Amino acid sequence: MQVYQLFEPAEPTAIAEPRQRNVLIVDDDALVRETLQFVLEDGGYAVHATASGADALQILEREPIDIVLSDIFMPGMNGFDLLRQMRERAPDIPVILITGYGSIEMARDALKQGASDFITKPYNIHEIPIMIERNLTRHSLLTSQTRQMEQEVQKSYRATLDALLAALDIRDTETEGHSERVAAYTMAMANRLKLSPDELQAIELGALLHDIGKIGVPDSILYKPGPLTPEEWEIMKQHPVIGYRMCMKIDALRPAAPIVLHHHERWDGQGYPYGLAGEAIPLGARIFAIADTLDAMTSDRPYRKALSFAQAREEIIRCSGQQFDPDMVKLFLDIPEEELRMIREISLATRQQRAAA
Repeated sequence: MQVYQLFEPAEPTAIAEPRQRNVLIVDDDALVRETLQFVLEDGGYAVHATASGADALQILEREPIDIVLSDIFMPGMNGFDLLRQMRERAPDIPVILITGYGSIEMARDALKQGASDFITKPYNIHEIPIMIERNLTRHSLLTSQTRQMEQEVQKSYRATLDALLAALDIRDTETEGHSERVAAYTMAMANRLKLSPDELQAIELGALLHDIGKIGVPDSILYKPGPLTPEEWEIMKQHPVIGYRMCMKIDALRPAAPIVLHHHERWDGQGYPYGLAGEAIPLGARIFAIADTLDAMTSDRPYRKALSFAQAREEIIRCSGQQFDPDMVKLFLDIPEEELRMIREISLATRQQRAAA
């Protein structure tokens, strides 16, 4: 089961009428502002105008601006300062810089800093709408190309993730489907916290790939039917470190690496590989520890039958403050047992469908 999010294509919709473009003019010369505003409004644009960069930033926060025309030499915040601020706050909005004292060096510097175009005064006022449309069209094409590239990267990333999970399933057949189930349990908890989309994605990836380091554990240890010797156990305890190093070699997986590294740490500091304790353990790893134990206890093993979800809950409560973060245990207990059971059933059904395909 692919637990990570895949976005379904949107339903086709009727073609909307082109919306009116919003232009922001920033110039301390009132005559320039008024002239540009008159010409652009006559051309069908919605125009916002201000004399200062600081005011421009406030307008950008409350209005859907499509493109900015800014003078360079203004008191207070000049055009280059405004450009730098915009690249941080609104990097997707094209900026055309205008000046009466331009040079080739200044134009080169403007483009290098992220301006989409550069014009010098005096200019033909009636050519400004043409320049605006040229920049908006170019920006739209670049955005479309960037989106296509991102989609290709996502396809490649998903293929890599599927390949890693398939390799793990082959190496660790006793717990087939464990990674997907434990990731789903982990996200049932993480989604109840006020975390950013990036944080949630990192936690989900870390849960999916937590045992990927077992690929580097020798078969004689991984498949040994009896208890491990102390020496063999020390080798087995290196699988979080091996997994961490693997994730750090793939840019898209680096945010998940700390969870992979610390998924066997304990709240009381008695875990491995580094014996971290309390909040020194990454939040995602603290959430994962509960989900991992839940799946282990509610799955059949060669040496015992699966426990019920009620029995597993009682054991997790008993280990609160020792093995598990007490706050995360409370979070876990807020999840209805029916939701946990559904996660398990969906995981099993999905794997059966994939096996039959």
